[in-house]
Formats: sequence, C-alpha cells, structure tokens
Amino acid sequence: MDFSPFALLGGLLATGPGVLLLAGLAASSVIFWDWRWALGSTLAIMLGVTSIQAAIHSPTMLVTASQWLAALVSASILALAGHFRGLSPSARASSNWLVRLIALAFIASAWWVIDPGVSLPNFAQVETDLLFWAGLCGLLMLGLSASPLFAGIGLLLLTVPTLAMAPVLLPGSGLAIILGIAQILLALACAYLTLAEPLPARPRRAHIAAAIQRATAGPAPRPARRPFFLPRQRPATIQAGPGTSGESSTVAEATIAAKEPA
Repeated sequence: MDFSPFALLGGLLATGPGVLLLAGLAASSVIFWDWRWALGSTLAIMLGVTSIQAAIHSPTMLVTASQWLAALVSASILALAGHFRGLSPSARASSNWLVRLIALAFIASAWWVIDPGVSLPNFAQVETDLLFWAGLCGLLMLGLSASPLFAGIGLLLLTVPTLAMAPVLLPGSGLAIILGIAQILLALACAYLTLAEPLPARPRRAHIAAAIQRATAGPAPRPARRPFFLPRQRPATIQAGPGTSGESSTVAEATIAAKEPA
C-alpha cells in the first residue's frame, strides 16, 4: 500500500461507509437535479474513486495526479459555463423528483434481484458495483435532460468506470492519461454548447420592447394648475328684440320691475 496523500484519502473511502457515501452522491445528483450539486457530487466521485484505486491497487503517483488534474479541470470548465450561462429552459428535467427516485429504486432492485454477476479482474465485487452504479446514474442523467450542461456532467459520471479500470487493467499503457485528456475535451465541448444555447425568445423580446419604450417616451406633461380665484360671472341681460313676441317683452319688463327698489 502506498502512503501518498491520495492513498490516505482512498483508505478512508475504501470502507463500507465511504463506498455508501460515493454511491449516495451519485444517486443524489439525479434526484435533486441541481447542476451545482450534481457537478460537485461528480467531482467528489471521480476524486474518491481515483483515491480508492491508489490505496488498493497502488498505481504510480503520476497517473493518480494526472487523473486528479483532469477531474478538477473538466469540472471547473463546466462550472464556469454554468455560472456565466445560468439555468436555461433545457436544463429542466423531463420528470419530477419522485419519478427519478422510482427509476433509481427500480434500477437498484433489478440489479439486486437479477444479480448478473458482473465482475472485473483485480477488482473486488464492492468496487465493481460502485463503478457500475456510477455509470448507470450517468446514463440516467443523460436520458432525463436535453441540456448540454447536464449532458457534460452525465458524461463525466459515465467515464468513472473507465477512469478506475485503465490504470489497473492496463498499467503502463498511458490509457489513463488519454482518458483524462478526453474528459477535458468532453467538458470543453459541453461548455461550448451550453454557452451557445439560445436564450428564450419571449423574455428577450419583452426586455427589448420595454427598453425601446423607455428610450422613446418623452417627458410626462405637467398637469394644468387650477387658479385660486375664479373670475366673476356677470348676469346675462335680457333684451327684447324687434322680432320677439309681445309676451316675451312683457315677461322681461315684469322681471326688471321686480328687481327695482320700491
């Protein structure tokens, strides 16, 4: 057993609670469906699996360090893309958390009941189950969303089995370093697709229309001031014209006579 920092961390995770913790992180990334949590869980799984292989199978420190570096770089690329792009409509899952929980429970129960007996040379059965569980969670994440960001996270989670098998089954071949480069390229491609994803049409049009309306609108008209004193209105004089009837002139004379003092 190697006594490097990677092996010391792997010795803590190679126990039963450590394996259950990594398996729970893989399942929670599908259930919660938050890209920050999913990306952090995927990074923890990649680093944890690499550390477990360093503690049990003792690959060279250069291979383990390159795997750590590839995991950190690929996760950082996706994190920057998600931070600058934000949550797009395609990042939403096509189902709620209950459906995803039922799907995970079905996969776990089917694996437990059928028990296909899949085993890898030089790997314990617990390691094999953990690797295949991480790969199945990655496949489920790929199938439940059309978002490039979640596709990148699912692909990184899907490469965990090959990431663990490469330095053990093919030591000295350089396949582990090639897989690390492939992880970085996958993260770059998914980050580019995430940043190139178009914005929703309706909010953009509404925002542009509101900005144009504010720019073209003139100053609001001032309300008319009401005068303090209203002008005095004079009473209308009634005069009998030449064309008026005699009854009208009689009424006018009676009105004027009533107004004169006695």
